[in-house]
Amino acid sequence: MLENLPITLPSYQLEDTDVVQHQPTVDIIICVHNALAEVQRCLDSVHQYTTSPYNLIIIDDGSEMETLRYLRHFATLHPLLLLRNSTAHGYTRAANQGLQIAQSPYVVLLNSDTVVSPTWLDRLIICAESAAKIGMVGPLSNTASWQSIPDIETNGDWATNPLPTDMTVSQMAARVAAHSARLYPRLPFLNGFCLLIKRQLIKAIGYFDEIAFPAGYGEENDYCIRARQAGWELAVADDVYIYHSQSKSYSHERRKQLAEQGMQILIDKHGQSVIDEGVKICRYSQVLQGIRHRAKLLVERWNFIAQAQYYWRGKRVIFILPVMEIGGGANIILAEARAMLTMGIEVYLLNFLHHQVKFERCYPQLDIPVIYAATEVEIPQLCHNFDAVIATLHNSVEWIAPLAQLPHPPVIAYYIQDFEPYFYVEKPTHYRWFWQSAWLRRRLASYYFRWVTGFRQAWVSYLQIPQMVRFTKTDWNKTEIETQVKQPCTVIGASCHIDLFMPRLERIAHKKIRISAMIRPSSSRRGALRTMQVLRDIQQQFAEQVEIILFGAREDDPQFLALPRDFNYTNLGICLPEQLALLFNQIDIFVDFSNFQAMGLTAMEAMACGVAVIVPNQGGSQSFAVHQHNALVIDTTSYYQCYTALSTLITDDQQRMLLMNQASQDMVHFYPEKVAYRILDCLF
Repeated sequence: MLENLPITLPSYQLEDTDVVQHQPTVDIIICVHNALAEVQRCLDSVHQYTTSPYNLIIIDDGSEMETLRYLRHFATLHPLLLLRNSTAHGYTRAANQGLQIAQSPYVVLLNSDTVVSPTWLDRLIICAESAAKIGMVGPLSNTASWQSIPDIETNGDWATNPLPTDMTVSQMAARVAAHSARLYPRLPFLNGFCLLIKRQLIKAIGYFDEIAFPAGYGEENDYCIRARQAGWELAVADDVYIYHSQSKSYSHERRKQLAEQGMQILIDKHGQSVIDEGVKICRYSQVLQGIRHRAKLLVERWNFIAQAQYYWRGKRVIFILPVMEIGGGANIILAEARAMLTMGIEVYLLNFLHHQVKFERCYPQLDIPVIYAATEVEIPQLCHNFDAVIATLHNSVEWIAPLAQLPHPPVIAYYIQDFEPYFYVEKPTHYRWFWQSAWLRRRLASYYFRWVTGFRQAWVSYLQIPQMVRFTKTDWNKTEIETQVKQPCTVIGASCHIDLFMPRLERIAHKKIRISAMIRPSSSRRGALRTMQVLRDIQQQFAEQVEIILFGAREDDPQFLALPRDFNYTNLGICLPEQLALLFNQIDIFVDFSNFQAMGLTAMEAMACGVAVIVPNQGGSQSFAVHQHNALVIDTTSYYQCYTALSTLITDDQQRMLLMNQASQDMVHFYPEKVAYRILDCLF
């Protein structure tokens, strides 16, 4: 069975209001050796952004007179303990001086060349207290070896990742926090530029090894190894960003020399294999790689938010979303609506009162206001004072059509996520046995009537309001509308909720390759029968190699029960988005054997989590999936191609891993802010 691990939802606020101020006292130790300009920036940021209770301990390790004068003056303005070494003892001994004085439940060792950000200390402690075994915590930074974002290396050396000239440290930290999933990834090594350490750990393993590492450069790695050997875990607070400017206390050449010496001492003390294994985990952590990939786009995402705030802040937008249960279309709209909230847009959803109970059960933590209408007739009145009203399903166009007759109508738009007449193309021939009785004939006649009515309503929806703004996700959908209905349509692009669907767990080698598929038997174009046939035959062929996990249909659904089920599988039923994000972190392959997909959201979500996927070559999947680059794109109407493609991913470990890695990297570009901006641009 899959592990029942919790999912932490990300925050969407750029300014956090839910960060709880820490209660335990913290001793903050800063060792100083010259580099006055960096020291001033560091101490100013600590004074400005650190919440009480804390004690500040400064160890002046033989600084020159200019730095000493500044520290003494600073000490007259702020409560702190200042200790002075008349000659430099080296970082490790200076740090131990502070650790031996500190008595609080938590200690922070903070380099004097750092700049901290708002709520930094509260967040570090929240991470530390999230699990009893966490003994040390470090933040993300621009240059902190494995904790660096977005890059860890440049030209064979550690990356420095300078901030854009127009961005402050606090602004960068706010972006990081706003999009963090608070995964708190565990690492074998933490960079010593900023370390939060629990008092219990210090009592358990003692202080830094100042004999082996008197000048620093290796002492924190040694301490990390000792901590882990004693049963402690080391975590990265992935919602904290602290700037590290690389101290001027030593030249670049001197730092490099000290680092090489420290590494050799570390190897002599603990063995090459221990170091190599730890470095491998740090370098190839899927969770950290996912964080780094997303960090590359933080500035770009914020630019969309800032521009939208400038142009459209205060606009009022409502989506007509008449849904009861979880669906891909609704999930997309919710993600993009949340992005609009960060842009200063007043976003609302409109649903029906008789949907409310099921809708709120499916989306229990919904952070977008919902207006519930008793009937369709109420909808125009409820929407008339919005700047834009957006239909999301063909029948909702008719409900908002009266708004077009107002003297000053709102912008009326249709968010087209599929070519909906295709929903009604397949005639219900499988109901021929209905002709056996008059009652069944009447039922079938009624079914045909609804089918014909639905087809006509879907077709007319694109034409009903001449001035209506039409936009869609993919070029395929745009082509269908413009070719068949002769109406213009704008492509806003594919997107998925990349802050939820991301690598959340370190993938471990399971005994069997885990294959998953979404089964939707209510629509024959979803290929449920073919999917189950392929999975059954795969399970029979590779019984000892594969584990099959289904979702999307309840086990007691009569249409699901009618499918071939004579093979071993686990059915998770209807899954919340948070549950899917967890599932996709524990599988290897996701298959979508639909006849076609207007976009293919579920495959995108799986790819964003680092899953190898197979998708149809008909429809809009190719807006994000590139065959044999980040996915397999095949003719899914062919049983042979479906079976062959899946067999290949099972037997070819190298190709599967290449697709998984590339998919995780590529999907971060499909973030919702870009599409939300394009929607607003279409509307206004």
